[in-house]
Amino acid sequence: MTQLLSKVIFINHHKTSMRLAAAEWDAIDNICKRENIKRNTLINLISTRKNAQLGLTCSVRLFSLIYFYQLLIKNNKEKQQSTPIFDAIKGII
Repeated sequence: MTQLLSKVIFINHHKTSMRLAAAEWDAIDNICKRENIKRNTLINLISTRKNAQLGLTCSVRLFSLIYFYQLLIKNNKEKQQSTPIFDAIKGII
């Protein structure tokens, strides 16, 4: 069974924690590295644009899934103009 890891994050300048599996944290960190964005900035972006019916942890998981799915499609098409970060944000609204 995968162990969940808690990490401290800041949402709108408020300290809180989020529990994700190690692979999920790695995915978020890889997205941040690819997009040259800090983790807290990305999570704030997701938080402010997420569907109100979804929790933040669920939205972060959904975002990372959509991001990598869009990246896969982009690599297959090789002519898509937008970056996967924006497509993923649209997917959680």
